[in-house]
Amino acid sequence: MRTGPRALWLALLVVLAIGAPWPGAHAYYEEALPQPPSHAASFTRHAVAADHPLASEAGARVLAQGGNAADAVVATALALGVVSPASSGLGGGGFALYYRASDHTVTFLDFREEAPSAASPTTFVRREGDTDVIAAQRSQIGGLAVAVPGEPLGLETMLERFGSHRVTRRRIAEPAAQLAQAGWPASRYTSTYAAPMLESLRADRVLGAFLPPGAERLEQGSTLRNAALAHTIRRFGAEGARPFYRGAIARAIAREVQRRGGVITAADLAAYRVRERVPLEGVRFGRRWVVAPPPSAGGFTMLESLGLLERWMPHPHEGARFRHALAESWKGAFRDRALYAGDPDFVTIPVDRLLDAARLDARAQRFDRFAARAMADYDVPGESFGDADATPRDHGTSHVCVVDAEGNVASLTTTVNLPFGARFTVEGMVMNDQMDDFARELGAPNAFGLPGGSANLPGPHHRPVSTMSPTIVFDGAQPILCVGGSGGSRIVTAAEQVALFQLLLGDDAGAAVRRARVHHQGMPTGLSYEQALDPRIVAGLVARGHEVSPVETSANVQTIRIHRDPSSGAIRLLDAASDLRKDGEPRGL
Repeated sequence: MRTGPRALWLALLVVLAIGAPWPGAHAYYEEALPQPPSHAASFTRHAVAADHPLASEAGARVLAQGGNAADAVVATALALGVVSPASSGLGGGGFALYYRASDHTVTFLDFREEAPSAASPTTFVRREGDTDVIAAQRSQIGGLAVAVPGEPLGLETMLERFGSHRVTRRRIAEPAAQLAQAGWPASRYTSTYAAPMLESLRADRVLGAFLPPGAERLEQGSTLRNAALAHTIRRFGAEGARPFYRGAIARAIAREVQRRGGVITAADLAAYRVRERVPLEGVRFGRRWVVAPPPSAGGFTMLESLGLLERWMPHPHEGARFRHALAESWKGAFRDRALYAGDPDFVTIPVDRLLDAARLDARAQRFDRFAARAMADYDVPGESFGDADATPRDHGTSHVCVVDAEGNVASLTTTVNLPFGARFTVEGMVMNDQMDDFARELGAPNAFGLPGGSANLPGPHHRPVSTMSPTIVFDGAQPILCVGGSGGSRIVTAAEQVALFQLLLGDDAGAAVRRARVHHQGMPTGLSYEQALDPRIVAGLVARGHEVSPVETSANVQTIRIHRDPSSGAIRLLDAASDLRKDGEPRGL
């Protein structure tokens, strides 16, 4: 709609007034969300930030026994698979970014789940008579939804490559095994996500035991036990990953997945390998951001977004203009995800060209500080970018940050995809439904509303595109921030905001995690905002033409800010925060 010059200038003045920062803005955020005092804490020796306090405690216990960040992040991940069965576990997979202080190297381990050898681009194509629900559920529930798990081998690789070897694998696994054996209280998160799927959970022997006969809900605080998982975790402690890929557990996985309509074979499990990949990195706002490479799309999405933001607002401050710039910066990046992202072992992903400074300059020129633009307006295809035959295209996920006394940093994200994965267990492990992160067919949206392109169609041994975004930020040669999150397509936008709130807006870790967030992924076209966002910012976004919708929460983020002595560079303080949206708490010393 066109308006006259006088009306336009009046509208712009209103928008500018709304978008300006206001006195007491920081206090508003502190009051807007609940503030359990334990969601953030400061430590001087080591810290673990997970999205469940018992998982953070498991990692901190291993650090106290002499372990390092690798030992602790494995202990924490194993415990998360127990106390957050809707989110992660040995039946899933993930990514790990690890900084080793002794040689200043950063390593990325890809233990993402992998499609079985029988998968093809037509595995999830709609069949005659399918309703939308049936078509979607085939990749989300049951055996066909399960991809080959990567977490057991990923955790073993982490210990072999980076573990201290001062703490045995048995001792690292034991805190999680004890939790599974003795029981743990059901969290609010687990109770909430179980509510809409009680019927399917009851059909599983282990998950059904969480629900007493006649129970209408999984009660928060009720004691849950998983003796089968305790035994499985102890097998990992004693024998490592081998039983999961070539032994009795592998045979049990193949047998149960096939019984439920899936196609994973013992040979698929035996063929699985962890991939070591070169992390992506870029200097943004004067710091070096090291992020996940493909098959994560989260890393290049974040670097593209940051590259635009520093061009548009080199010195950002809170307000509608800042949140508008964030939303606009994600639109082109999510379009790139849809058009070009896939498994780098099978498709060529032009990451260097996507992040090229000239391309970012060209995209930056399309920004309108006073108006939202369509996703397609930010398309800058360049030359020889490969196939682009679709418009843009991953919740049950957990993220852990660990910093140890030696200065090692672990940023690990693990997932079973949607809550409770494929909604059944094998040997106590919740099996993933990671096949839903592939494009079911060209243009068909996944569970997060992202339609898929040809590069992300399923195929034998392919790994689906992910938004998981483990990140470590450096000032010079020293790491100063660990951050990552869970929440599907919202992971990267939430993690990026929490990092920016600390590094550019001056928040401490707790305040950064509390501050309300926004999210835009291009498709669908709307901008979502957490209900705690100040209404003046919301009004400023509406004035700029955004289609806005409130959400109670948007993703869950863990972070540790590393403060150093300016003269010696030694760690002085570890400012850690776990997301209060998921009742997380950090632990340390």
